[in-house]
Amino acid sequence: MNGMAMKTYLDWMRSCYYVSATGHPALSVPGGFTPDGLPIRLQIVGKHRADFEVLQVGYAFKQATGYGKHRSELAKAPAISS
Repeated sequence: MNGMAMKTYLDWMRSCYYVSATGHPALSVPGGFTPDGLPIRLQIVGKHRADFEVLQVGYAFKQATGYGKHRSELAKAPAISS
């Protein structure tokens, strides 16, 4: 991530579990693609017990951007056979 190697799955998930440990509601939504076609996710975090508001923001973001309707060119590519 950002040039730093992640040795384990937990290293990779650090940005998510820090939020989860606080007890604040969080939602991950599609945020587009890198120039290489890799998916980007946006994490929406709300104040304590604001679950419904987080869902509303996620829905509004989805409607405004339409990112959830798009697929990466990588996903459209034919499978590589061995």
